[in-house]
Formats: sequence, C-alpha cells, structure tokens
Amino acid sequence: ATLANWVIKCGIDYMEPVYEQLHQHLLERDIIHADETPCQVLREEGKTAQSKSYMWLYGSGNDGLPPIRLYDYQPSRGGYHAEEFLKGFSGYLICDGFSGCNKLKGVIRCGCLAHMRRYWNEALPGKSRKSSDKTPAEIGLNYCNQLFELEKEYADLDADTRKAKRLETESAIWEAYWSWLETVKPAGGSRLAKAVTYAKNQKPYMENYLLDGRCSISNNIAENIARPYAVGRKNFLFHDTVKGARASSIIYSLVETAKLDDL
Repeated sequence: ATLANWVIKCGIDYMEPVYEQLHQHLLERDIIHADETPCQVLREEGKTAQSKSYMWLYGSGNDGLPPIRLYDYQPSRGGYHAEEFLKGFSGYLICDGFSGCNKLKGVIRCGCLAHMRRYWNEALPGKSRKSSDKTPAEIGLNYCNQLFELEKEYADLDADTRKAKRLETESAIWEAYWSWLETVKPAGGSRLAKAVTYAKNQKPYMENYLLDGRCSISNNIAENIARPYAVGRKNFLFHDTVKGARASSIIYSLVETAKLDDL
C-alpha cells in the first residue's frame, strides 16, 4: 500500500502538469484518434465494485509531428467524456462506430475500415459451405481488402501525393461498395445484418479520410494505444481507487508517449 501511495502521489502531484501540457499540445493537432477500453475500480462513489469504468484513449495521427498518447480515466462510456476532453479541438477525429462520438461538434469525424472489415469477417459462412458463389460477407470483405492493399502501396508517399492517389483509385471502390451494399438484404438478427447495418451507419464518416492525405483509413493507432494498458490490466486486474486509476492514466500517458518519441 505504501508503494502504491508513492506512485499515486508522484503521478498526480509531479507528473500531471506534464500530462496537461501534452493534452494541450494534442488539442492543437489536426488529427486525433480516439477509443476506449473497460476497466474496474473497486472503490468508486455511487458504483459497485463489479461495475465497469473506462479508460479513454487518445493519440495524435500521422501528421509528421512527435507522437502523443494520452489515457483518460472516466467512470462511464458516455460520449460527453470525449466531448469534454477534446474541447477546443477542431480537426479530424478518427474513431470507431461508437455513437457517443456524435456529441462532438466542430470536428470532421472519420470512420474505421478495420472495424467495418471485422464485421464482414465475422459474417463469413462456415467451412462446411460448398457453393463456389461468393457470399455477401465475402464480397464486403473483398472491398475492404482492396482498400487496405492500396493503402499499403501509398504508405510511404507524402501526404499530398497520397491524397491524390486515393482520390484517383479509392473513391471509385467506395462508390461501387455503397451501390453494392444497397442490394444486400440480410436476414434480421444475423451477423450479416449486423455488418450491413454497421456499414450503412458509418457511411457519413468512412470517406472523410480522403480529405487529407495524413488521415488514416482505420483507427488502428487508438487500438495500439489500448494494448499496453490491456496487458497491464491482465496483471493488476483492477484499480482500488479513482485516484489510483487517474494516476495510472497519467503514468501510462507519459511512458507511452516517451517510448514513441525515443526518450
């Protein structure tokens, strides 16, 4: 307990000012990736020890500037937490299909092709299927794969050239994809229905990455931010107090940012 209290004191008393500076720098960037992952706090006012809390994750995009990675502990998954954390930000927000992000005003929201692809992948038929005709899930997955293959080709290009290449090749794939999607009539409640619904709901956001060559087609940056915390969570299992969760978010932020900046 003594060692834990020392870590909490250092995190909140000495490291938090650095964290807040990083927070301000992040808000000044043009691109932010965001996500959240569940955690557990045993002693939190108004909540049982078994209830879920969340570690929100934010990171700068591929903008050519030193990377920033921030963790923000919050008691719920309410979109107002992201709205508060990102107050003052007015660039591209890359996230998954979480509707809570709809609360943010003044940002250009970009979708995540990796999430969309996952839905199609989960809707694939079992190995026992013998027909040679492609299923809707296979066709949807193929569209996603085409886009990812092109992104691999363009990975080393400068932002302006990448934007031009994307508009030249990927716009047509998206147009064909949306037209095809309207022809898919899945059975209600099926995995295919979930994939179709997700895709249609994300249509307003999926092509916004085409507006800026620095934007990513997926939210993998945020998922990579979640990974170190998820590994730690498997070991420490939970936070005892809100103060401890807050200190953890600060320390994770400084460590992960420092690692990416070779400090």
